[in-house]
Amino acid sequence: MHNWKGRCLICNTIFALLIIGALNWGLTGLGELMGRNLNLVNLILGGVPTVEAIVYLLVGAAALAKLFYHCKCGGSCCDDCGDCDACGCGHDHGHEHSHDHEHHDHGPEAM
Repeated sequence: MHNWKGRCLICNTIFALLIIGALNWGLTGLGELMGRNLNLVNLILGGVPTVEAIVYLLVGAAALAKLFYHCKCGGSCCDDCGDCDACGCGHDHGHEHSHDHEHHDHGPEAM
């Protein structure tokens, strides 16, 4: 299942969590320098510490997944495997299939 920028749902989720975590850490650091609380996760979810902790755990898990999980979608359609049927992304590469199809269509004419 591919969607945004040709990435699968797992890669998109990891990407989104890493962006959330990186921006939050950047704003938290900036807030510390300014003497303010700019931790957006805390500001949005601070009233529910358990949910806030879950968000931090998810961001950490996304970082580990990025380090150790090799997503087959490769961030774009089958850059790594080159075979959509094998990786199951569901994309139809017209140039690959049309070449085989043309060979079968033109085979009887060539004989």
